[in-house]
Amino acid sequence: MKSKVEIDPKLPEEWAEFHVHELTPKLQQVVQLLEHDEQIWGYADQIVKPLALAQIISLNSQAGKIYAMTEHGSYQVKKKLYEVAELLSPDFVKISRSEFVNLNYLDHLELTAQGTIALKLKNGTTTFVARRCVKNLKERLGI
Repeated sequence: MKSKVEIDPKLPEEWAEFHVHELTPKLQQVVQLLEHDEQIWGYADQIVKPLALAQIISLNSQAGKIYAMTEHGSYQVKKKLYEVAELLSPDFVKISRSEFVNLNYLDHLELTAQGTIALKLKNGTTTFVARRCVKNLKERLGI
């Protein structure tokens, strides 16, 4: 595929245009990356901090509140889970109705005796994949 980049500091807004025969999954990922914000705001006590999406290990919903886990702690996100999910890069995978995990922070998988899959993350936490999300996870990991 040919590509061309034109740099014009006078442009009021950046945009990209693709001319393709078909929309492949890889091209869809590129489009998603271009369209989404790269950060969200996290709240912890009296601190409001910008969180880079690439540095979020996981997002989950607990008691109606959304939390983003990073290497530096857990932050409440004042958006709905589906709103945050729309911003996520293809590096994230849905592992249950209430949780997304960044595959860049995946250390390894463990198969339990009950037939479930436990995800061991690089920060030492463990989370479990819901049965209805196992197929999608396996496809994303290529296993």
